Amino acid sequence: MYRESCTEKSVLTNQKGSDTIMSTTPSMAEPVDDDDWLVDDDDEDTGKNPDSPADHRLNCPWKILITDDEVDVHSVTRLALRTMQFHGRNLELLSAYSAAEAFETLKNNPDIAVLLLDVVMETDDAGLKLVHRIRQELGNSLVRIVLRTGQPGQAPEQEVIINYDINDYKAKTELTTQKLFTTVISSLRAFESLYALENHRIGMHKIIRASADLYKIQSLREFSSGLLRQINALLNIGLEGSLCVLHQSNYAPPKDFKIIAATGSFETLADTDFLPVDHTDLPLIHRALHDKTHIYENMGDALYISVRDLKEFVIYLTPVLPLNHVERSLLEVFCDRISLAFDNLWLNDQLKESQMSAVTLLSGLADNPKDPHFRPLMILRSKIEGFAHQLHDQGHYPDSIDYRFAQQIGMAYLLHDLGKLSMNMKLFEQTTPLTDEERSAMQQHTEVGLTLLEKAATTGDNTDFLHLAAEIAYGHHERFDGTGYPQGLKGEEIPLSARISALFDVYEALIHQKSYKKAWLPEEAKDYIRSQSGKQFDPVLAELFLQYMG
Repeated sequence: MYRESCTEKSVLTNQKGSDTIMSTTPSMAEPVDDDDWLVDDDDEDTGKNPDSPADHRLNCPWKILITDDEVDVHSVTRLALRTMQFHGRNLELLSAYSAAEAFETLKNNPDIAVLLLDVVMETDDAGLKLVHRIRQELGNSLVRIVLRTGQPGQAPEQEVIINYDINDYKAKTELTTQKLFTTVISSLRAFESLYALENHRIGMHKIIRASADLYKIQSLREFSSGLLRQINALLNIGLEGSLCVLHQSNYAPPKDFKIIAATGSFETLADTDFLPVDHTDLPLIHRALHDKTHIYENMGDALYISVRDLKEFVIYLTPVLPLNHVERSLLEVFCDRISLAFDNLWLNDQLKESQMSAVTLLSGLADNPKDPHFRPLMILRSKIEGFAHQLHDQGHYPDSIDYRFAQQIGMAYLLHDLGKLSMNMKLFEQTTPLTDEERSAMQQHTEVGLTLLEKAATTGDNTDFLHLAAEIAYGHHERFDGTGYPQGLKGEEIPLSARISALFDVYEALIHQKSYKKAWLPEEAKDYIRSQSGKQFDPVLAELFLQYMG
């Protein structure tokens, strides 16, 4: 059940302290005690299980920790277990000579399957205290603990079994080679079953959590990339590569399969956009689409997902080991949830498009009722979002800018002049200087915009976006030096969204022709931004803005 990648190790590994000695036979330097607690009573039994499948691509040995303060105990235990295998996997024998050393070994090797533990070591109850530390401090409930004692009177069996979370109790005098073999095999079998149950419990938990996370993602490519990561984590199989391709009825050959996410060995394909027609994995993907079902084969696994809008997805996986029945069942449950998530993503996209159309219409009307300009507004929105994403990626303003902020600020900005719709538009087109009364009336558009957007925010579900829009509408005419309106805020008193929006608002106004001015050249507009750094604009944002626009 392990899904770790590891190199082949020999049967016997002697680990003491930080030194690891690899060998294929017991060291002759280690004395072998002929004490009768371990008598080889069956020389012909190799401990191999001929009915167990062995996968030679991933030969991870079972880890057994021998903990005893007598060197001879380690030697004869290694001798007895030297040829043992379970499910085609060898044993890796680790050694600890005190309870403290055993604790550190278990801490650094949480995948140890069996602990053969002495009771009396540095203290009379060192082994028993170690049991409590393993279960409580390390939280390790999987390792099977076999207590071995040469002094049963020190730790009576009934008392120990009741009071300590151990799995077997043996007096050293009763442990022949055959009985040790039986004890270790039964312990490994129990560990394997518990490990599988724990992995599947974690898998189900990840399905629930991952499905909830995936619903929050907006971009199809980001959703799919997250999807491949979640599948990798769900199965813990160390994928050599995974691929998510989209098939849509309006694609024509040879561009049948659009690559929307790739990991591992497939990452180089992500730049090609479409899966090559001669790709070796294409037949399996074709079969999954034709049969509309999941396909599991030695060469790889193809998971079929059907969603709305005539779209089909195939997730192609290349696990190191074939998936077992339970892992396939977990994956298929996850695929059902993914299908629902893709449907929700599609519906969300439709909602966003409708919302964007309404926002763009309002923004265009506010700027020019006679000729609303939609395409330039969409380009501007994209620029603002790109700038916010860049700030996020570079680690600027981490307390304020997250992915959601970067996704929403562009659309929120489009509503920054919404308050103009309730005012006399002639004020904004007037070519002669404004009187004080006209200027005061014109400046009220920030307060009207705030009122309209905050009211809308209290009646809908998308309160984050509308509150951000209200923040920008009210603050985009504030100045960094405190001489702006409507509140005369100064420096970082001005909301970050408004400080960002002010840069784009002024720049766009300068490079486009208005009734009262000619269009400036982009370099002239940048020079103006530079000259107003620290006065009208946040100096840090102004510098980053100029780099971005450059």
